[in-house]
Amino acid sequence: MLSRLSDPKFLSRLPQWFFFLSTLVIGWRFYGFCRYALGAGPEAARPAAVEGFLPISALLGARVAATTGAWDPVHPAGLAIFLGALAMAFALRKAFCGHVCPVGFVATRLGRFGQRLGLARSVPARLDAALGLPKYLLLAFFLYTTFFAMDAAAVAAFSRSSYNITADARMLLFFTRPGLTALVVLAVLAMLGLVFRGSFCRWLCPYGALLGLLAKAGPTALSRDAAACTGCGRCRKACPVDLPLDAGARPMACSGCASCVVACPRSARAVAFRFLGFRAPWWLTAVGACAVFGAVFVAANVLGYWDSRLPAAMLARLFAMALGG
Repeated sequence: MLSRLSDPKFLSRLPQWFFFLSTLVIGWRFYGFCRYALGAGPEAARPAAVEGFLPISALLGARVAATTGAWDPVHPAGLAIFLGALAMAFALRKAFCGHVCPVGFVATRLGRFGQRLGLARSVPARLDAALGLPKYLLLAFFLYTTFFAMDAAAVAAFSRSSYNITADARMLLFFTRPGLTALVVLAVLAMLGLVFRGSFCRWLCPYGALLGLLAKAGPTALSRDAAACTGCGRCRKACPVDLPLDAGARPMACSGCASCVVACPRSARAVAFRFLGFRAPWWLTAVGACAVFGAVFVAANVLGYWDSRLPAAMLARLFAMALGG
């Protein structure tokens, strides 16, 4: 056990496991709140962290905050998590994707399972770039709709609508009562993830597209020493999004997970992080992501920007209606 605690590969995966297990706990608590709202369970509070699953609501909250200077009272934790993810992406590559996001966790596990089954395949760089266009188109649609197609009054009205207030209830229904179409789509995405590592994150996730654009301009980069490289290919094999050796210093698909850095043989250490041009330790993005998330959580609680300000009784009634109660 002590040897594992000093193993960079093991340590680099701890934050992702921690946040994934925390997500399961949050999901269970939210399910308990929904049962309470329907009158089918004991009294329970809605966990604010569930709003991390509502990036579109957070984007609306960001527009309202930018326009009025007021923090979103409906999904305040969602806005805090969203801004924290943006800060992580700029400073530490897409550390939110590589260490915090539960979807990224599942995508990574699927990819590794596909590798063990011998199913993993790569696609040519040009085809990979073409397949990644949908996530940028989706991002452009959401940004245009939020910041240009709707005026400030319309955005504020929608953000306070019962539909937006109970967006997480609809998210729960998607997972607990999926239709045939949803099941087919999820199955197709899972199969793609087994064959093409991180395919959802690489080709379809608009949230990841936004974070990748920020990471492109940030101070953290990947450094590859061609003279020290042995050409073993371990870095690409370990990468959850199948980045090639010549992907550059700031590839937008890179999640900052450090898998390539810790996979590089100790005798070579041809792959490393650089922060502001200086060589940085492999744990930079992992520790940095945890520090940023912790700082956001503490600051939001101290400032009163974490828990919803809506009356608990009103929330329970709205959720009961949204859940069909």
